[in-house]
Amino acid sequence: MKLTSEMFQIIILLLLSIYNSNGDTVRNTDISKQFGSSIRPCHVRIQHVDVDTHSDVVIDTYKPHFSWQLTDEYDNEGHLIKGIQQIGYHILVHSITTGQLMWDSGYVQSSLSTHIHYAGSLFTSDTRYSLTMRYFTVGHESQWYTARFRTALFSFNDWKGQWIGNNDINMNQLRTVIKRQSSSMIRSATAYISGIGYYQLYIEGQLIDPSRRLDVGWTTYQQRTLYVSYDLTSVLNNLDMQLFGIGIMLGQGWYNRQQWAIGLGPRIELAKEYGPPRALLQLNILYEDNTNQSIVTDSSWLGREGEHRFDSVYMGTTMDLRAVRLCWSCANFTDPYPTWFNASVLTSPVNFTAGGQFSLQIMDPIRIGPNALHIATSGNRGLPAGVNGASLTDGGVLKPISQDAINGQVFDLGQNIAGWCKVSSLSAAKSTIIQLRYAELRYSRGENNIDFRGIYYENLQSIAVMDTVILNGTGNETFEPLFTYHGFRYVLVNGYDNVNKDDIECYLAHSETRLIGNFTSSNVVLNQIQHNILWSQLSNSMSLPTDCPQRNERRGWLGDAALSIDEVLYNFDYVNFYLNFLTMIADNQSPDGAVSDTVPFAVGTSPADPNWGTAYATITWYLYEHTGDVTILEKYYLGIQAWIDCLTNKYKQTGLAHMFYNYGDWAAFQQPQNASLVSSYAYLHDVYTFINISQILNHTDNVQKYTQFYQQLSEEFHRVFYNTTIDAYSDGSQTANTLALSLPNVVPVTLRDIVLKSLIDEILRTGYFTGGIVSVAAVYPLLSKEGHHDLALQLALSTSCPSYGYMFRNSIQNATTTWEQWNLLPDQAGSSLNHHMFNSIGAWFYRYLAGIHLNALKTIDIHPRMSYSIDLLDHIEAEVVTIKGIVRVEWKRLAVESLTLSVTIPNNLDAIISFDPLIKNGRCLELICNSEILSIRQQADEHFILLRTMKGIISLMENSVTGTVSLHVMSGTYTFQTYWQ
Repeated sequence: MKLTSEMFQIIILLLLSIYNSNGDTVRNTDISKQFGSSIRPCHVRIQHVDVDTHSDVVIDTYKPHFSWQLTDEYDNEGHLIKGIQQIGYHILVHSITTGQLMWDSGYVQSSLSTHIHYAGSLFTSDTRYSLTMRYFTVGHESQWYTARFRTALFSFNDWKGQWIGNNDINMNQLRTVIKRQSSSMIRSATAYISGIGYYQLYIEGQLIDPSRRLDVGWTTYQQRTLYVSYDLTSVLNNLDMQLFGIGIMLGQGWYNRQQWAIGLGPRIELAKEYGPPRALLQLNILYEDNTNQSIVTDSSWLGREGEHRFDSVYMGTTMDLRAVRLCWSCANFTDPYPTWFNASVLTSPVNFTAGGQFSLQIMDPIRIGPNALHIATSGNRGLPAGVNGASLTDGGVLKPISQDAINGQVFDLGQNIAGWCKVSSLSAAKSTIIQLRYAELRYSRGENNIDFRGIYYENLQSIAVMDTVILNGTGNETFEPLFTYHGFRYVLVNGYDNVNKDDIECYLAHSETRLIGNFTSSNVVLNQIQHNILWSQLSNSMSLPTDCPQRNERRGWLGDAALSIDEVLYNFDYVNFYLNFLTMIADNQSPDGAVSDTVPFAVGTSPADPNWGTAYATITWYLYEHTGDVTILEKYYLGIQAWIDCLTNKYKQTGLAHMFYNYGDWAAFQQPQNASLVSSYAYLHDVYTFINISQILNHTDNVQKYTQFYQQLSEEFHRVFYNTTIDAYSDGSQTANTLALSLPNVVPVTLRDIVLKSLIDEILRTGYFTGGIVSVAAVYPLLSKEGHHDLALQLALSTSCPSYGYMFRNSIQNATTTWEQWNLLPDQAGSSLNHHMFNSIGAWFYRYLAGIHLNALKTIDIHPRMSYSIDLLDHIEAEVVTIKGIVRVEWKRLAVESLTLSVTIPNNLDAIISFDPLIKNGRCLELICNSEILSIRQQADEHFILLRTMKGIISLMENSVTGTVSLHVMSGTYTFQTYWQ
């Protein structure tokens, strides 16, 4: 009898069940105790991939790291046990392919449950492995947990195929027929494929992974082209045929010259680097009789121009259904027309001689439908009351909410999205041409500015967004565009009037992720802002963080990514997505350390504006803060230092006073008179961030060097930008004072209150914040930290222009995504209505309204800021699913002087929970925990003391200056009530 891979895996598990932490056999009673236990590792991660949502984990490293969460434990009465801490773990890694034990960690005494690095034998390419592990807490050991993963092709030398396509025609369908080399079952079948611009893979007429679209991810192809991998074992075994067909559909994507020519301006010469689509595939098959077979792309493949006659990321698609050939990727396919001929071998897109790389796509693919967004949060599905738009938790497929006829059939989705629409039930004569056009606004100017209520195209700038289909005339036809996407709320159907909203289905497209954050409040304005943040963020997560999805741009602007990164990581599990983006920044970095405004470097300048280039340090830092993975800091450390040194060389030529770059405080109502202050702000911010990274990595020389340099810069910043005439920075603009106050140790202590008063007075005088994308990210945290949380809330709750609320409470359109500008004027609607650069306020929601500070998942801080006015906000619910578990915070104001706060801290983690005074200069009179009085103050001048010990409570502290009361607690769920006087 031959062992299948499944049988081999069962044997491994049986052996593990009698294998204790020292490698000895254990008694039956121990086995019973072990497997009778209800605790087990959960949400195991290999690298940063959660195996619960990824059935096929592929890695491209010899030394992956593993993480897991600890299951809750309960006492004999069914109560949740607080303070669950890991005391040890045991990890085994086997090769499923060979049966070899690769690593046995043995029992390791450690509380670490995240980023445990593999330390076994060297992995090999295209090999399948199993991870089996358990952990230990005081008095308990978990069940064994097993997950599978496999390796990519570690070297380009492992590839045997050739890039194929055609330079003369649009050869976008490729096919071949394969004969199996063995009659036995297939043990493993692994495909590695790259198709650029985009591809789809078919086996015997079956589209592999139908929800996967716009693959592979966009990169600077000369420097790095990505490939992906599929486990096709079950697909091929289920075919049960000796001959099978393979097909590849290709799209132009970002490898097409037109995408680079549109809107590039002085960088239009880059278009010559790109050309027709091409594909590279290698399918490795291992049979149960140990026969090996490898199928690769070469000139024996046949190709043609399929029914997909034209596709452009910007300009849409044209599909001729008359040219459809059913099952064209099937082995028994024959075409009555001589349209197929041999593919040509094309050059690799990668410039290997210049250090280019061909590497595994580590981030999740762009998807549509329910597989695109996994819901990890436990709370609030659907829309909060009063919020307009569509729910993210409803599966990513939208139906129109209304239809009317104006210059065609116009459909309103009620939600701005990035994606496309599918139209069904098309029954018209052969060669009928139908067009779909997309727009964000239901607005059009006619003569004398008469509002025709058509759809508005002017903010699309130089592109014509249109999907076209030519019908075959068979009746009941369906059209869904491929290899393009649009940013829109409205879709117009021309050329066919017999269509209704039941025939329209629209798909939200974005890089696959998990929704890990949940934030709702008692105020509908905040809830709508949060809704708009989530939708605009996903709309601009298209293998890299783009700026907008609708017009002739969609570029990887670093400034936008830096401003929204903290918010993103509270809401979505996008760690690998941003690690890929950091790698692209590193790929594009010049020898002098310069990074560019965009990656791939399509528009903008290099060196980047400092508030754009800051993405390198800022994204790296926040990825560390949200994951605790120190290897992220290590990987990009030298690159960040080189970028800072590049700016330093520029600074030496100009000084801070003349360090203006390109953009200033973009989209501001009022720029500082000296915009060099804005560029200098980012420069100092990066130097300070680099000092913190150096401290964590124990690079003491750099800590000392850059600390001294930062002190020099901070003194110069104050000297050149402080205006003694008005006791404020620059011209006293809100931007200038906000940025100066936000930099550590820049404003002298003796002047801080004066500058802060200048900022507050100016905000109160105007009634709104006048800054742009840079300063608005800083102003909310600044006000909350400096004792002006009420004012921060008032700004956030405003619905007059300029404000976040105005975006969805105005006379033009109630936004369901975040705008590019603060305002949208009827005669100047040329800007994007779906941007994420203003989404920075979302981080303030979690960090200050809910009070969740993750701190690299060490001892986290829970410190919600409270307004003195209960009318501003009286209820918050928030949840963040971290790699250690769920952090939950809910607070309610019972009265002006009282608060209820419920908190959940994950196992193997503790927290500092802080309570701010609810009234000015107040003192806490009583602190109750889980219905028991924990602390009390009899007289106003008495110390606030801990009355009793309580499970999970480690210590109590009170700040005599601010009145803030803090508790150090272990993991668990707590409900507190506080009363203030």
